[in-house]
Amino acid sequence: MEAANRKIALNTILLSATEFFTRMVSLVLVIFVARRLGPGMMGIYAFALTFVNFFDIFISFGLERYIQREVGRQPDLAGPLFSQVFALKLLAYLSSAVVIVILSLTIVEGDLKRWVVWLLSLSLFFRTNITSSNCFFRARQQAKYEALVVISFRLVYGGAGLAAILSGQGLLTLASLELAAQAGACSLAWWLFIKKIGNPFHRVTWNNLLTLVRSTKDFLLIRVVLTVYASLNMFMLSFMAGDTVTGIYAAALRLCGSFDFLPDAFTGAFLPVMSRQIKSGWESFATVFRPFFKYLLVIGLGLAAVLGGMAEGFILLIFGAAFKPAIPTLTILALSLALTFVNLSLSNGLIALDRERKIVRIILLAVAFNLCLNLALIPVYQQNGAAGATLISEVLVLFLMLQAMGWSQVRILGLGRVTLRALLAGLLSFGLGRGLVAWQINFFAGLALMALVFFVLMVCTGALSRQELLEAWNLITWKREELEAS
Repeated sequence: MEAANRKIALNTILLSATEFFTRMVSLVLVIFVARRLGPGMMGIYAFALTFVNFFDIFISFGLERYIQREVGRQPDLAGPLFSQVFALKLLAYLSSAVVIVILSLTIVEGDLKRWVVWLLSLSLFFRTNITSSNCFFRARQQAKYEALVVISFRLVYGGAGLAAILSGQGLLTLASLELAAQAGACSLAWWLFIKKIGNPFHRVTWNNLLTLVRSTKDFLLIRVVLTVYASLNMFMLSFMAGDTVTGIYAAALRLCGSFDFLPDAFTGAFLPVMSRQIKSGWESFATVFRPFFKYLLVIGLGLAAVLGGMAEGFILLIFGAAFKPAIPTLTILALSLALTFVNLSLSNGLIALDRERKIVRIILLAVAFNLCLNLALIPVYQQNGAAGATLISEVLVLFLMLQAMGWSQVRILGLGRVTLRALLAGLLSFGLGRGLVAWQINFFAGLALMALVFFVLMVCTGALSRQELLEAWNLITWKREELEAS
């Protein structure tokens, strides 16, 4: 089990570090896009991304979590499954492309917005195949190949996009560069799979595809309802409040979204192991799930405290005075970020337990609830109303996820005790951040102080024990020879 823990730690650290570096590159690009093009163009770009991402759920078909779970249990399945996944995604993409063109000609207003939608829809084919290839790397616990693919894409797109914006180019050039970078990264992912994983060229029959569809239909439903849930605010703001308000909301959402790679990285390392451990019984599953839940909770609370407590500094420093209305929006979204991290840990636990249908029902309820809240709050509070709807909806999702996990299992896992101690540290840190802003402390000095205080509070409240810190340190500092052997 120690070797497995170290492998989990290695993959988690590698994926987190890779995504952190590449997201910083992406964030720099977004900053220049926002400052050079303004809230209006930012709103158009955010709408186009949201519109195209909605179709990604049908093209991806919920295959990502399925790949990680099944190949994690049966590594030899990788080659044949790769061929089936590619064939299914190709058929789904061709169908979706026709629908995208028809809808963009009927409901999307403005030639610029349509062209951006079309270019991003072309890049969608390559993006979804990159994602599935990376899931095979994760399932085989070969995160270094995913890191190589992700870094290559971010560096090419980030560097070329930044040069284009600085030279005075607009959204069309930016979307074209994303298409080219996605195509290059996808080619690299396929080449790495052939060289490092196995032969992807296997005969695919209609029976294979039908079996795959039946096996992943619950994962597809999860992706559908999750994408609708995540996209609802942006769509409703765009139609009810206009591009400028949408751009302001998108700026705050982008800051929070810059850290969504963390739960994804943890999931990539933990989910295949949890899926294997459940075969050995509940206690074996619990030994992996407990740290998964706890680490995402601690990280989510830390980010919520920093982003929410110092929202004014983040918005003004990164996006400028034109985005000042986004300050309260960021504060609200930051608070919901901690809930999102916890809910993601619970949903992946349910996937490992083969309870996908419960997730679908939970998110469907959340979508309906969020829709009603947006209809009531957006006309009055604009972007802040949409953010408030998200926060309240995440509370509902948390309650329903815990209920689906089973209250008796939650008590056995001791999740309540862990949550209360970490929550106390997070609230105190959030209050400190608000105080630092009120006292006009230097932004960067305030960030360093908040990080230190949050860590100290986690230790003092018992949310992180000395033994856990020593174990975490040992997992990431073993000798190089042991690392290579692992």
